[in-house]
Amino acid sequence: MFGIRRALRKRGGVSLTFTLATSISALLLVAVLSVLFIGLWSGAKNTQELLQQQAYMILSTTSEKVQTHLDPASNQVALLGQLIATGELDPTRRDRLTDTFKGGLSAAPQLDSVLYFDHAYQGTGVARSDTGFTEIKRDYSSDRKVRDGVAKGLSDGKGSWGDPIWLPLIKKTLLNYRAPVTYPGGKPGLLVASVTVSELSSYLGKFDPDIGSNVYILHDRDRVLAHPNLAGLRGGNRNEDAPLPSLAETGDPVLAAFWQTEGRFPLEIATDSDLQGHVLRLFDDEYVFIYRDLPGFASKPWKVGTYFRSSEVNAEFRRLLWAALAGLATLLVALAGAIWLGRRIAQPVVDTAFAASRIGQLDISATPKLKGSTFRELNDQAIAFNTMLEGLKWFETYVPKKLVRRLISQDADKFPTSVERDVTVMFTDIVGYSGLSEGIAAEQVARLLNRHFGLLAGCIEAEDGTVDKFIGDSVMAFWGAPDHYADHADRAVRAAQAIERALDEDNKARTAAGEPAIKIRIGLHSGPVTVGNIGAPGRINYTIIGDNVNLAQRLEQLGKQFIDDPSLKRSVTTLLTATTAEQLTSKHDLDDLGEQTVRGRNGKIRVYRL
Repeated sequence: MFGIRRALRKRGGVSLTFTLATSISALLLVAVLSVLFIGLWSGAKNTQELLQQQAYMILSTTSEKVQTHLDPASNQVALLGQLIATGELDPTRRDRLTDTFKGGLSAAPQLDSVLYFDHAYQGTGVARSDTGFTEIKRDYSSDRKVRDGVAKGLSDGKGSWGDPIWLPLIKKTLLNYRAPVTYPGGKPGLLVASVTVSELSSYLGKFDPDIGSNVYILHDRDRVLAHPNLAGLRGGNRNEDAPLPSLAETGDPVLAAFWQTEGRFPLEIATDSDLQGHVLRLFDDEYVFIYRDLPGFASKPWKVGTYFRSSEVNAEFRRLLWAALAGLATLLVALAGAIWLGRRIAQPVVDTAFAASRIGQLDISATPKLKGSTFRELNDQAIAFNTMLEGLKWFETYVPKKLVRRLISQDADKFPTSVERDVTVMFTDIVGYSGLSEGIAAEQVARLLNRHFGLLAGCIEAEDGTVDKFIGDSVMAFWGAPDHYADHADRAVRAAQAIERALDEDNKARTAAGEPAIKIRIGLHSGPVTVGNIGAPGRINYTIIGDNVNLAQRLEQLGKQFIDDPSLKRSVTTLLTATTAEQLTSKHDLDDLGEQTVRGRNGKIRVYRL
């Protein structure tokens, strides 16, 4: 070790360690120390006020945007109500009424529907649909909920927002603005304009990222009216009793812990502010929740809010201006020398970080070589890195990158050497391979197999399967490890179907080129196997072993008895055991081939053909 260091010292170049330690440290030390005290004092004073100002801006903007989004409902109801109240629009002329409603919906794209209910609960309206507008003319007199809603709206005596309701027919949750109206000489009726909850979430999702992406609106205590994660969702687990998702159903684990009492602390907020807030220790971090009530849109006030990581709250740079000016003179002297030196040093470091990140992603073939440097340590680093890169380019040829990425993502401490796992195993084999490869050069054989294996591997990995190995002209693959999939049998069957489609397309090109078409046999079997790192200490494979692996291979061999069936003109013959067939959760066209004798096993097993 010491001999290597002495040899490196004899090489030419400037020492990066000495240069950094003396030049940059000396230049920056005076500047940093002079500014640090003033910066810390000013930053501590401004952080809390900045947080509240930023939150107030976010919530005010959100409230204004929500108001802008929902106002067309109340505006349309007011306008239509005025037309009816003055006699300009007769609600008994239902065709004219629906035409007017269509015009209102065209002018207000936020609205989902507009309806009018008369005293006999006859509903007339227009709703949006995928093809335009759908007219609604229906008798709701037997619908208790509609009768109750109309009665409630009429009794209010004025326009108001109702609580969210779930409509199972269109699988949507709606916000309804309703107002009573009376046609001259007629009986009172009720106008209702609706806005979908999902549209409100989509509206929040379109906010400028600078405003904040963690904005939410709560209805009641634990029901979420709007959240960017809910944009575009339809249906889900909604029903009439639970028209809105709970906090836990938003896919936002931070918001789901909103009411958690453990690790919860009050947030000091100015007394003249209508904001509320608290701090929550969660996921080894601190989150600051700030929110305010948003009344006027339901019987219970909505709660609009946002949250931040404590670490994301930026310092108030404007209040630090005077502190920055106090140290500016000293800082400029330091920067004059640091900028020149930093530029010389930074680029090789950036290049190294970029190249290392590509290697970390196992994208070795696209990783560029590092350029040499004036600095000895960086130049030695570039030489060593480039030497390692050349070796890794050969290494990645023999290592399945997708499998390595999966294993890297596992918790190494919790990942056992071998476990028993239920999987579905696939074996493939080319029919008449000896005849295909006979009389052609080795290079052509390799090219044929490489293309064939590429097609099969693509179909297998598209269904999250693991390609275990290539054996001659055969492929062994499995589903269910290292990632667990409850539907591993379905994935394997879909992969077999994809292989047949890919092979059919490839055979068209082969036939057009005067080459014989390729047919293959596939065997599928599901069951427990031993999976893990198996092999010698210096060379191991992540693979599966067990009797169920052998059975999948035997099943592929059994396909020889059915490959020449004249009724089938297919490029792929896929056989699967009853065990695999029973685990399928989706319907597939299976031929029952009955009980079959499989070489190497006692008794018979039931076999199906896909």
